[in-house]
Amino acid sequence: MENSMEAFGTYRRSGLYDICPLVEEMPANGITPLDVTRTVLGVSGHCFMLESADSSKKFGRYTFIGYEPKLGITCTDGMMSIDGKDFATKDPAGELRNILKGYRSPRIEGLPPFTGGLVGYFSYDYLKYSEPTLRLDAKDTEGFKDIDLMLFDSLIVFDNERDSILLIRNVSLNDLENDYPKAVKEIAEMRDLVINGKRRQDLGGRLTSDVRELFSEQQFCSMVERAKHHIFEGDVFQMVLSNRLEADYEGSLFDAYTVLRNKNPSPYMFYFSGSDMEVAGASPETLVKLEDGVLHTFPLAGT
Repeated sequence: MENSMEAFGTYRRSGLYDICPLVEEMPANGITPLDVTRTVLGVSGHCFMLESADSSKKFGRYTFIGYEPKLGITCTDGMMSIDGKDFATKDPAGELRNILKGYRSPRIEGLPPFTGGLVGYFSYDYLKYSEPTLRLDAKDTEGFKDIDLMLFDSLIVFDNERDSILLIRNVSLNDLENDYPKAVKEIAEMRDLVINGKRRQDLGGRLTSDVRELFSEQQFCSMVERAKHHIFEGDVFQMVLSNRLEADYEGSLFDAYTVLRNKNPSPYMFYFSGSDMEVAGASPETLVKLEDGVLHTFPLAGT
Protein backbone atom coordinates (compact mmCIF):
# COMPACT_ATOMS: atom_id res chain seq x y z
CA MET A 1 0.00 0.00 0.00
CA GLU A 2 0.97 3.66 -0.34
CA ASN A 3 2.24 4.81 3.03
CA SER A 4 2.74 8.50 2.24
CA MET A 5 0.95 11.26 4.13
CA GLU A 6 -0.52 12.36 0.78
CA ALA A 7 -2.22 8.97 0.39
CA PHE A 8 -3.58 9.20 3.91
CA GLY A 9 -4.90 12.66 3.05
CA THR A 10 -6.91 11.09 0.23
CA TYR A 11 -8.62 8.76 2.71
CA ARG A 12 -9.34 11.71 5.01
CA ARG A 13 -10.89 13.79 2.23
CA SER A 14 -13.25 10.93 1.36
CA GLY A 15 -14.97 11.45 4.71
CA LEU A 16 -15.51 7.69 5.00
CA TYR A 17 -12.77 6.83 7.46
CA ASP A 18 -11.38 7.86 10.85
CA ILE A 19 -8.14 5.85 10.85
CA CYS A 20 -5.84 4.23 8.32
CA PRO A 21 -3.13 1.59 8.91
CA LEU A 22 0.49 2.62 8.44
CA VAL A 23 2.42 -0.55 7.56
CA GLU A 24 6.07 -1.57 7.39
CA GLU A 25 7.19 -5.03 6.28
CA MET A 26 10.40 -6.65 7.50
CA PRO A 27 11.88 -10.13 7.02
CA ALA A 28 11.22 -12.54 9.86
CA ASN A 29 14.83 -13.80 9.79
CA GLY A 30 14.07 -16.71 12.11
CA ILE A 31 12.05 -14.70 14.62
CA THR A 32 8.92 -16.63 15.64
CA PRO A 33 5.53 -15.53 17.00
CA LEU A 34 6.37 -17.16 20.34
CA ASP A 35 9.58 -15.12 20.47
CA VAL A 36 7.71 -11.87 19.93
CA THR A 37 4.97 -12.73 22.41
CA ARG A 38 7.58 -13.45 25.07
CA THR A 39 9.06 -10.05 24.25
CA VAL A 40 5.83 -8.05 24.43
CA LEU A 41 4.91 -9.76 27.72
CA GLY A 42 8.02 -8.09 29.07
CA VAL A 43 6.72 -4.61 28.28
CA SER A 44 2.94 -4.99 28.66
CA GLY A 45 0.61 -7.03 30.85
CA HIS A 46 -2.13 -6.56 28.24
CA CYS A 47 -1.53 -8.50 25.06
CA PHE A 48 -2.88 -11.22 22.78
CA MET A 49 -1.82 -13.72 20.15
CA LEU A 50 -4.20 -15.26 17.60
CA GLU A 51 -3.05 -18.20 15.47
CA SER A 52 -4.44 -20.87 13.18
CA ALA A 53 -3.16 -24.34 12.29
CA ASP A 54 -4.46 -27.61 10.86
CA SER A 55 -3.99 -31.20 11.97
CA SER A 56 -0.72 -31.45 10.02
CA LYS A 57 0.60 -28.56 12.19
CA LYS A 58 0.76 -26.30 9.15
CA PHE A 59 0.09 -22.79 10.35
CA GLY A 60 -2.32 -20.41 8.64
CA ARG A 61 -1.06 -17.42 6.74
CA TYR A 62 -1.27 -14.86 9.53
CA THR A 63 -0.45 -14.74 13.22
CA PHE A 64 -1.65 -11.62 15.03
CA ILE A 65 0.04 -10.15 18.11
CA GLY A 66 -1.00 -7.01 19.96
CA TYR A 67 0.14 -5.24 23.11
CA GLU A 68 -0.43 -1.97 24.99
CA PRO A 69 -4.10 -1.50 24.02
CA LYS A 70 -5.55 1.95 23.45
CA LEU A 71 -8.36 1.28 25.96
CA GLY A 72 -10.05 -1.49 27.92
CA ILE A 73 -13.76 -2.36 27.94
CA THR A 74 -15.55 -4.61 30.41
CA CYS A 75 -19.16 -5.29 31.39
CA THR A 76 -20.54 -7.41 34.24
CA ASP A 77 -24.21 -7.64 35.20
CA GLY A 78 -25.07 -4.43 33.37
CA MET A 79 -22.20 -2.37 34.78
CA MET A 80 -19.92 -1.31 31.95
CA SER A 81 -16.45 0.18 32.23
CA ILE A 82 -14.80 1.95 29.30
CA ASP A 83 -11.27 3.17 29.94
CA GLY A 84 -11.97 3.34 33.66
CA LYS A 85 -15.33 5.16 33.39
CA ASP A 86 -18.17 3.12 34.91
CA PHE A 87 -21.88 3.30 34.05
CA ALA A 88 -24.97 1.10 33.92
CA THR A 89 -26.35 -0.17 30.59
CA LYS A 90 -28.87 -2.66 29.25
CA ASP A 91 -27.31 -2.52 25.77
CA PRO A 92 -23.55 -3.15 25.87
CA ALA A 93 -23.56 -4.04 22.16
CA GLY A 94 -24.87 -0.55 21.39
CA GLU A 95 -22.04 0.97 23.44
CA LEU A 96 -19.49 -1.08 21.50
CA ARG A 97 -20.99 0.03 18.18
CA ASN A 98 -20.72 3.66 19.29
CA ILE A 99 -17.04 3.18 20.06
CA LEU A 100 -16.33 1.53 16.73
CA LYS A 101 -18.04 4.36 14.84
CA GLY A 102 -14.95 6.41 15.62
CA TYR A 103 -12.57 3.80 14.18
CA ARG A 104 -13.75 3.35 10.60
CA SER A 105 -10.83 2.02 8.54
CA PRO A 106 -10.43 1.24 4.83
CA ARG A 107 -10.02 -2.35 3.69
CA ILE A 108 -6.81 -2.24 1.67
CA GLU A 109 -5.99 -4.98 -0.81
CA GLY A 110 -2.94 -7.00 0.13
CA LEU A 111 -3.19 -6.35 3.87
CA PRO A 112 -4.29 -8.96 6.43
CA PRO A 113 -8.03 -9.19 7.19
CA PHE A 114 -7.40 -7.71 10.64
CA THR A 115 -5.36 -4.51 11.04
CA GLY A 116 -6.56 -3.44 14.49
CA GLY A 117 -9.67 -3.35 16.64
CA LEU A 118 -11.29 -5.12 19.58
CA VAL A 119 -9.84 -8.37 20.94
CA GLY A 120 -11.08 -10.32 23.94
CA TYR A 121 -14.06 -12.43 24.89
CA PHE A 122 -17.82 -12.46 25.38
CA SER A 123 -18.70 -14.99 28.07
CA TYR A 124 -21.72 -17.30 27.95
CA ASP A 125 -23.63 -15.00 30.30
CA TYR A 126 -23.55 -12.24 27.66
CA LEU A 127 -26.62 -14.01 26.25
CA LYS A 128 -28.78 -12.42 28.97
CA TYR A 129 -28.60 -9.01 27.27
CA SER A 130 -30.34 -10.29 24.13
CA GLU A 131 -32.54 -12.83 25.97
CA PRO A 132 -33.42 -11.10 29.27
CA THR A 133 -36.04 -13.73 30.14
CA LEU A 134 -33.35 -16.37 30.67
CA ARG A 135 -32.55 -17.32 34.25
CA LEU A 136 -28.77 -17.62 34.33
CA ASP A 137 -28.50 -18.36 38.01
CA ALA A 138 -25.64 -20.86 38.05
CA LYS A 139 -23.00 -20.10 40.65
CA ASP A 140 -20.07 -18.18 39.18
CA THR A 141 -16.92 -20.16 39.95
CA GLU A 142 -14.66 -18.84 37.17
CA GLY A 143 -14.84 -15.06 37.54
CA PHE A 144 -15.25 -14.27 33.84
CA LYS A 145 -16.81 -10.93 32.98
CA ASP A 146 -19.73 -10.75 30.55
CA ILE A 147 -17.46 -8.75 28.22
CA ASP A 148 -13.71 -8.25 28.45
CA LEU A 149 -12.23 -6.48 25.42
CA MET A 150 -9.17 -4.41 24.56
CA LEU A 151 -8.90 -1.97 21.65
CA PHE A 152 -5.61 -2.30 19.80
CA ASP A 153 -4.44 0.30 17.29
CA SER A 154 -1.01 -1.32 16.84
CA LEU A 155 -0.27 -4.88 15.70
CA ILE A 156 2.62 -7.16 14.90
CA VAL A 157 1.49 -9.57 12.19
CA PHE A 158 3.44 -12.59 10.96
CA ASP A 159 2.84 -13.34 7.28
CA ASN A 160 3.80 -17.02 7.33
CA GLU A 161 3.45 -17.28 3.56
CA ARG A 162 5.96 -14.52 2.85
CA ASP A 163 8.11 -15.29 5.93
CA SER A 164 7.85 -11.65 6.91
CA ILE A 165 6.55 -9.47 9.72
CA LEU A 166 4.13 -6.59 9.25
CA LEU A 167 4.34 -3.75 11.74
CA ILE A 168 1.03 -1.88 11.80
CA ARG A 169 0.08 1.33 13.56
CA ASN A 170 -3.26 2.98 12.81
CA VAL A 171 -3.08 6.72 12.17
CA SER A 172 -5.85 9.11 13.20
CA LEU A 173 -7.01 10.86 10.03
CA ASN A 174 -8.66 13.57 12.13
CA ASP A 175 -5.23 14.52 13.50
CA LEU A 176 -3.15 13.40 10.54
CA GLU A 177 -0.43 16.06 10.68
CA ASN A 178 0.40 15.26 14.32
CA ASP A 179 -0.35 11.55 14.47
CA TYR A 180 1.39 10.46 11.26
CA PRO A 181 4.94 11.32 12.48
CA LYS A 182 4.11 9.72 15.85
CA ALA A 183 3.08 6.53 14.05
CA VAL A 184 6.31 6.49 12.01
CA LYS A 185 8.29 6.81 15.25
CA GLU A 186 6.27 4.09 16.99
CA ILE A 187 6.75 1.66 14.12
CA ALA A 188 10.51 2.20 14.39
CA GLU A 189 10.22 1.41 18.11
CA MET A 190 8.19 -1.72 17.33
CA ARG A 191 10.87 -2.85 14.87
CA ASP A 192 13.55 -2.40 17.51
CA LEU A 193 11.44 -4.30 20.06
CA VAL A 194 10.93 -7.23 17.67
CA ILE A 195 14.65 -7.44 16.82
CA ASN A 196 16.33 -6.47 20.07
CA GLY A 197 13.69 -6.78 22.79
CA LYS A 198 14.39 -9.04 25.77
CA ARG A 199 12.33 -12.23 25.74
CA ARG A 200 10.82 -13.27 29.05
CA GLN A 201 11.95 -16.71 30.14
CA ASP A 202 10.11 -16.75 33.48
CA LEU A 203 6.69 -17.65 32.10
CA GLY A 204 6.53 -21.21 33.37
CA GLY A 205 3.48 -22.68 35.05
CA ARG A 206 2.56 -25.93 36.77
CA LEU A 207 -0.41 -27.89 38.05
CA THR A 208 -0.71 -27.86 41.83
CA SER A 209 -3.47 -30.46 42.12
CA ASP A 210 -4.87 -33.51 40.39
CA VAL A 211 -7.41 -33.04 37.62
CA ARG A 212 -10.97 -33.05 38.97
CA GLU A 213 -14.24 -33.94 37.22
CA LEU A 214 -17.30 -31.76 37.77
CA PHE A 215 -19.58 -34.84 37.75
CA SER A 216 -18.94 -38.46 38.63
CA GLU A 217 -19.66 -41.09 35.97
CA GLN A 218 -22.89 -42.06 37.76
CA GLN A 219 -24.04 -38.41 37.95
CA PHE A 220 -23.28 -37.81 34.29
CA CYS A 221 -25.08 -40.94 33.12
CA SER A 222 -28.12 -39.82 35.13
CA MET A 223 -28.01 -36.45 33.37
CA VAL A 224 -27.91 -38.19 29.98
CA GLU A 225 -31.01 -40.21 30.87
CA ARG A 226 -32.85 -37.04 31.93
CA ALA A 227 -31.82 -35.34 28.68
CA LYS A 228 -33.13 -38.28 26.62
CA HIS A 229 -36.45 -38.02 28.48
CA HIS A 230 -36.79 -34.29 27.73
CA ILE A 231 -35.88 -34.86 24.08
CA PHE A 232 -38.56 -37.57 23.83
CA GLU A 233 -41.12 -35.25 25.43
CA GLY A 234 -40.22 -32.50 22.95
CA ASP A 235 -39.58 -29.82 25.56
CA VAL A 236 -35.90 -29.25 24.78
CA PHE A 237 -34.61 -27.24 21.82
CA GLN A 238 -30.97 -27.03 22.85
CA MET A 239 -28.90 -29.10 25.25
CA VAL A 240 -25.16 -29.53 25.56
CA LEU A 241 -24.01 -32.01 28.19
CA SER A 242 -20.37 -31.93 29.15
CA ASN A 243 -18.19 -32.77 32.11
CA ARG A 244 -15.68 -30.06 32.89
CA LEU A 245 -12.19 -31.09 33.96
CA GLU A 246 -10.33 -28.65 36.18
CA ALA A 247 -7.17 -28.41 38.23
CA ASP A 248 -5.37 -25.82 40.31
CA TYR A 249 -2.52 -24.04 38.53
CA GLU A 250 0.10 -21.45 39.36
CA GLY A 251 2.28 -19.32 37.10
CA SER A 252 1.66 -18.06 33.58
CA LEU A 253 -0.51 -19.86 31.05
CA PHE A 254 1.85 -18.93 28.23
CA ASP A 255 3.93 -22.11 28.44
CA ALA A 256 0.69 -24.10 28.71
CA TYR A 257 -0.37 -22.41 25.47
CA THR A 258 2.86 -23.40 23.73
CA VAL A 259 2.18 -27.05 24.66
CA LEU A 260 -1.45 -26.75 23.55
CA ARG A 261 -0.58 -25.37 20.10
CA ASN A 262 1.84 -28.27 19.61
CA LYS A 263 -0.43 -31.04 20.94
CA ASN A 264 -3.71 -29.74 19.55
CA PRO A 265 -3.17 -27.50 16.49
CA SER A 266 -6.54 -25.94 15.65
CA PRO A 267 -8.07 -23.37 13.31
CA TYR A 268 -8.62 -20.99 16.22
CA MET A 269 -5.87 -20.75 18.83
CA PHE A 270 -5.59 -17.86 21.24
CA TYR A 271 -3.61 -16.45 24.11
CA PHE A 272 -5.03 -13.45 25.94
CA SER A 273 -3.55 -11.57 28.91
CA GLY A 274 -5.58 -8.82 30.58
CA SER A 275 -5.72 -6.93 33.86
CA ASP A 276 -6.98 -9.82 35.98
CA MET A 277 -7.45 -12.69 33.54
CA GLU A 278 -5.25 -14.94 31.43
CA VAL A 279 -6.87 -17.23 28.87
CA ALA A 280 -5.41 -19.80 26.48
CA GLY A 281 -7.29 -22.11 24.17
CA ALA A 282 -7.65 -23.99 20.90
CA SER A 283 -10.90 -24.64 19.06
CA PRO A 284 -12.02 -26.02 15.69
CA GLU A 285 -15.25 -23.98 15.77
CA THR A 286 -16.07 -21.01 13.55
CA LEU A 287 -18.86 -19.45 15.57
CA VAL A 288 -19.35 -16.40 13.34
CA LYS A 289 -17.25 -14.97 10.52
CA LEU A 290 -18.13 -11.93 8.37
CA GLU A 291 -16.27 -11.74 5.07
CA ASP A 292 -17.07 -9.55 2.05
CA GLY A 293 -20.62 -8.99 3.24
CA VAL A 294 -21.31 -12.71 3.76
CA LEU A 295 -21.94 -14.11 7.25
CA HIS A 296 -20.62 -17.63 7.88
CA THR A 297 -21.33 -19.86 10.87
CA PHE A 298 -20.02 -23.39 11.40
CA PRO A 299 -20.97 -24.38 14.95
CA LEU A 300 -20.02 -27.80 16.33
CA ALA A 301 -22.55 -30.51 16.17
CA GLY A 302 -25.18 -30.26 18.88
CA THR A 303 -25.19 -26.46 19.06
